[in-house]
Amino acid sequence: MSRNTWLGILLLFTVFLGIALIDAGAKRPIDWNETYLFKDKIPFGAYVFREELPNILGKDRSYTNYGESTYELLANFDSLQYNKRAIIDISQFHSIYEHDTKSLLRYVENGGEVFLSGKSFSDEFLDTLGLYFELLDYAKFTPNPRSVYYTLVNDTAKLYLEKVTNLPIFSKLNPENTTILGYLNSRGRALPNFIKVSRGKGAMYLHLVPAVFGNYYMLQENSYNYAAKVINTVRSEEVWLSDYGYYWDRPNTPLRVILQKPGFAQAWYLLLIGLLLLMIFKSKREQRAVPVIIPEPNKSKEFAQTIGNLYYENGSPGNIIQKKIEYFLFDVRNNYQLDTLKLDDDRFIKQLSSKSTVDIDETKHLLKLIDQYRNKKEASIADVKIVNQKIEDFKQKANFI
Repeated sequence: MSRNTWLGILLLFTVFLGIALIDAGAKRPIDWNETYLFKDKIPFGAYVFREELPNILGKDRSYTNYGESTYELLANFDSLQYNKRAIIDISQFHSIYEHDTKSLLRYVENGGEVFLSGKSFSDEFLDTLGLYFELLDYAKFTPNPRSVYYTLVNDTAKLYLEKVTNLPIFSKLNPENTTILGYLNSRGRALPNFIKVSRGKGAMYLHLVPAVFGNYYMLQENSYNYAAKVINTVRSEEVWLSDYGYYWDRPNTPLRVILQKPGFAQAWYLLLIGLLLLMIFKSKREQRAVPVIIPEPNKSKEFAQTIGNLYYENGSPGNIIQKKIEYFLFDVRNNYQLDTLKLDDDRFIKQLSSKSTVDIDETKHLLKLIDQYRNKKEASIADVKIVNQKIEDFKQKANFI
């Protein structure tokens, strides 16, 4: 080979060597993905939790990982052993649909236990249990890093989770079979985020802070103790642990060696993208121009204003006051779970004042005003303004969600 060829090869080798050295010395970014897989040692993997579980629940129990879906697992269970088995599934999100829900409920009703921890559950699953959850406004509920903390029933310990920015709570419970086991506390209010739902001979535990089972928090004493107390609600002898996502990220192709290495995988995908772009630009076929479709403008505000003006001009002030009072009492029932049939009841006044953190005299004055106008059919615009101002002042002080 000529001298120039050797120089080219040497230059190419030097470039590759330089790239390899730079890549080897580069600091790897921390992976904050929430996988909750037992093999993952990233901050929100569940390696530490799986290793520590026998120490938390006791080594006299049996522990089994399963990689299939819960529906497939239950199909292989012996129904005579339901009362000895518990299923633990920790995931970022739980998508439990109709066939899964039926299998889980049948399993629980026959004596099984199910512990599910996740930031959300599918609506149809919660509807079946008579539950509803919602996300709190992070900006509203965390004016400083330590304004939100977590507690368990009959436990004075407070847990602060600085990495958790998702604040789900259960805003509707079924009082017939639901027991509150833990709370999210903020702005002087305790909101349920860990519950027990009893069904037949068994029970289902729903927990909304899966982050405490991640490696990051399992290595901290306070959060470790919290997680241990939460998981100790499970009483069964056999514990089955879901690791359903374990097989999803394991390449099952002849290219698995390349795909398992981040650098090789990036180079491979870059090559494929380059070839795809080459084929697109080299193609002689031209795509027909896609017409721009302008979406219809949102006229909701104008519509509401028009309806409001028509109602104001043609409706009676007394009817407006009735609607305002009805909506306010609905908010009281929805937010504080209080019966609003007797507004002059001293016990009701004290409960509303306590839960809303509004002075009892101001609360009593508002309820007296509402009771005065509640059945009054003749009223003036001035009366509308008075009632509206008093109600809005109370709602602002009470910080309705």
